[in-house]
Amino acid sequence: MAFWILTSYWKTIMKRTILLFVLLAAMLTYGNAQVRSGVEISVGSGFVIPASPMAFANYWKMQYGGGTSVGMDVSESVTLFAGFDYYRFVLNKDGISEGLNTQYMRDIWIFNDVSLNPSADPSTVMTVSVNARISPVKTNGILYPYFIAGAGIMRSSLSEIALPTTSVLSVNGSDISMTAQRSITGGEKTSAFFQCGMGIDFCLTPAIHLFAEGRYASGIDKSLTTALLPITIGLKYRL
Repeated sequence: MAFWILTSYWKTIMKRTILLFVLLAAMLTYGNAQVRSGVEISVGSGFVIPASPMAFANYWKMQYGGGTSVGMDVSESVTLFAGFDYYRFVLNKDGISEGLNTQYMRDIWIFNDVSLNPSADPSTVMTVSVNARISPVKTNGILYPYFIAGAGIMRSSLSEIALPTTSVLSVNGSDISMTAQRSITGGEKTSAFFQCGMGIDFCLTPAIHLFAEGRYASGIDKSLTTALLPITIGLKYRL
């Protein structure tokens, strides 16, 4: 029963993704018929700040990642593009130490020492999106500030965090160590998401642009949403 529900849900997501790409293709075709526009390909990477939920924002930090996109101008100031982003995260042990203060255990239970040794497999976030980039102002033909808005599918996979807690208690002059096994539950989630942001293009040559941008991306569902802040630097190549 669970497998059938998961399969049905995944098929629905795939159908919606295909519909988004069909609409994008139609819009690109229409725009290309109206104006003489060029195709662009971009690649970029940078730094991602986890925003929510707390178990993601406080306990994980980016290890590596980046994205690529393909787009087409539909007017002098609007470009439509499809993008793919992938980011991998590793455990933020400092964040866990700050969020799970063991001092209270020393105070309440009179332990001599309490220590945590957290561990977890890497976590990942992957997105596929359709976006619009609007460049309302061009400065000297070199700088192109722009805004981004888009939506798509986000796949997040947060690993379970193991929290073995070792406590030391003195009894009649002898130290007794006790270890308790705790964990912070992870999980996998696929949901629709939206993103918005702004950036700036630096025209290096007519065909090559350097860009820097910041975005806010957040899942759309009724449960705890996964949100992140990608800050990206990359290159665009205009065919």
